[in-house]
Amino acid sequence: MTSKVAVLALAASAIFSNSVHAHTWIEEIQAISDNGSFTGDYGYPRCYVTRADHAFDGNSNLWLLPALSSGRTRITDNDLVCKDTQRTPNTNTRFPNLQITPGSYAAMKYLENGHVTLPSNQLGKPKAGGTVFVYGTTEPSNTETIANVLQWTTDGSGGNKKGFLMTAQNYDDGRCHQLNTETISQQRQKTFPNHMSNDPSNTNPVELWCETDVQVPSTAEAGSTLTVYWVWQWPTAPSIDPGLPAGKDEYYTSCSDFDIVAGPLPDTQLHTVVPQDPMSTAVSDFKSRTAITSVPAVTLASASATAQSAAPPSSTQTSAVSAASPSSTTAPLPSASTTATTTTVSATTTTMMRPVLEMTVVVTSFVTVTAPAVTGSSSVTSSSVSFGISIPSVTLPSASASAGVKRSPQHAGARQGAKFRW
Repeated sequence: MTSKVAVLALAASAIFSNSVHAHTWIEEIQAISDNGSFTGDYGYPRCYVTRADHAFDGNSNLWLLPALSSGRTRITDNDLVCKDTQRTPNTNTRFPNLQITPGSYAAMKYLENGHVTLPSNQLGKPKAGGTVFVYGTTEPSNTETIANVLQWTTDGSGGNKKGFLMTAQNYDDGRCHQLNTETISQQRQKTFPNHMSNDPSNTNPVELWCETDVQVPSTAEAGSTLTVYWVWQWPTAPSIDPGLPAGKDEYYTSCSDFDIVAGPLPDTQLHTVVPQDPMSTAVSDFKSRTAITSVPAVTLASASATAQSAAPPSSTQTSAVSAASPSSTTAPLPSASTTATTTTVSATTTTMMRPVLEMTVVVTSFVTVTAPAVTGSSSVTSSSVSFGISIPSVTLPSASASAGVKRSPQHAGARQGAKFRW
């Protein structure tokens, strides 16, 4: 006869699907005690819908930017950071806010959906499943944009100065895994077994959720609310996936509120989901998590690409949206299928991660500009120039679009003549 444990494991498998296409959002949040054990009641993102709810579908909690319907491969400065159902404070008493004390750590939990244990499923994706950036603010806005939030810095001086970067961590926390037959999952099932409390022999293992660990500022006041934006950056690199020659950005976000309390936290968990991840302790390094990429590399879609985003682009237009749209006039690009030994771009813009007062890029090394043939049109929609520089990296867009500036903490190697003024 089938045991109750086996039935629970089967239910978990059915509800928490292993599909890599499920993507990710925050499922629940829990405070972490000093010894690493989870403590207090569970908290949830704004307007959370559990996967066991009859109203749940794949889009109930999902917020992807740029939206697939936009036809863009880059975000714009108008893309809102929160899903429409998460732009205002939580009123869901069934799945309430997290309660946490000043200075405490919290684990924001999510399913890895194959992004950790099946890393080869999609071409061009970053190591460790990409990067999670978590931002906090006491001045939330239902019109807050992701482009602005990504400018916020740890000291609160970035962007509009209404928020701050709480942490940057690898998506892969080093132990989480779904149940599959691939090597990473098999190894982690042995090293980090996860099972229901009534299955101590681990006869029916269950999936171990991932977590992002954040610390609430010690200066937070009891009775206040800290709004938290969880932003997962999972881009596709250019020139790897044949279907995305210019690459593609993907951001997934969850918006939550932390209620700051004086403590102590309750001993019981009143608001649970079914099935519940039985893991009772945080990852061992929850106080010192880091990321391969600690600063988000952001590229905004060009103005022309944004105007055309209502209709999905054809396969020959995917690189037309790969550049930012600065406010100043830019030097013209060389014509398609020609080369240039000197290209100068000057831009004044405030849509960068940190305010850029003035930036001049002078490339004295060899640059090649290419574009597909265009018939019956006076503009080129998919030409681009890419090169490595010593501070950020810069991508020049199509001849019909404004110049783009892409910031990245990693570069492909400096070239002679790159100069920056900040």
